[in-house]
Amino acid sequence: MRDAKHGMIARRTSQLLLMAGLALLLPVRTTTAAPPAAPSEAVRREIALIEFYAGGSALTADEQREAADMLQRTMQTAPKAEAAADAGAQKLLQVLQTAPPPLIASVREGTRLNVQLHLAVDPALKDQQQMEARIIEAHDPVVVFDPQHKELVTVQTLRALRQADTFGATLFAVPPPGADFVSQMREIVPRSWGSMDSGMREAMAHAGRDLPFAAAFLQGIDPGPLAGLVKEWRGKIMAPKDAAAQQLNLAEVMAVIGMTAFRHNQSGNGNVAGQLAYRLQLQDLVNRKLQEAVRSYMPECNVTRPDYMQHWAVCHP
Repeated sequence: MRDAKHGMIARRTSQLLLMAGLALLLPVRTTTAAPPAAPSEAVRREIALIEFYAGGSALTADEQREAADMLQRTMQTAPKAEAAADAGAQKLLQVLQTAPPPLIASVREGTRLNVQLHLAVDPALKDQQQMEARIIEAHDPVVVFDPQHKELVTVQTLRALRQADTFGATLFAVPPPGADFVSQMREIVPRSWGSMDSGMREAMAHAGRDLPFAAAFLQGIDPGPLAGLVKEWRGKIMAPKDAAAQQLNLAEVMAVIGMTAFRHNQSGNGNVAGQLAYRLQLQDLVNRKLQEAVRSYMPECNVTRPDYMQHWAVCHP
């Protein structure tokens, strides 16, 4: 019961953070908004949130001036809307100071997608929000954008995958990513996107959200079965002769591990590692989902498909 309660609290916290993550682009609508904060403090919060959504990249002096000038104008033309937006920004920045890394990554990823979709535009702050979106996109360029499925890979996603490949290189005893990893993946990921099945594309797009869960998830797998899987996956990772292709394979494997870890965490069982039921369920996830998702990138082998079992023989020769 305690673990279920903790899982419920975590999920509610995540939902609240995701809703708060729209503070920059969707001001909180209220009829009791306080007067705008002192310009210096409001500008500081505006710049801090833009930098957060842009992947932590510092704004240039010109961009800071542009943001400050825009904020000054909207405080005059739309004071209530700006006051509400600033109140939301202040609350979100406070929450982010103590939020765990997975929730921070989830807030950044979710709002970054909204920026790309140009969602949550308040008419009163349209010019300001367009300015914010332009600066964010300049600091966090798009690598792949699929508006139909609402999947987005940006440079920030690739940075998360680089960290994952660094961790995965030790796990699988393969070469770590080099300094040119991001530039390599900016070239190879768009070319490979069409050949990935829907499950793999989803895993790659949500790497920033999912990968913080990977380390704890892997620690919960029994060493014996994990060693066998590591050996098999290492062969697949190293199959190409090209080093960049090997890094992409490693990134795909780590993205699937991250997605599986995230889904397992969302199930509410992430805090009962010592229980037999948890260990059995975890092993089932490894054997029936994680392993088979990596085993083949053919669309019919995507384990999220409802007819997946009909293709068992093809996916497991």
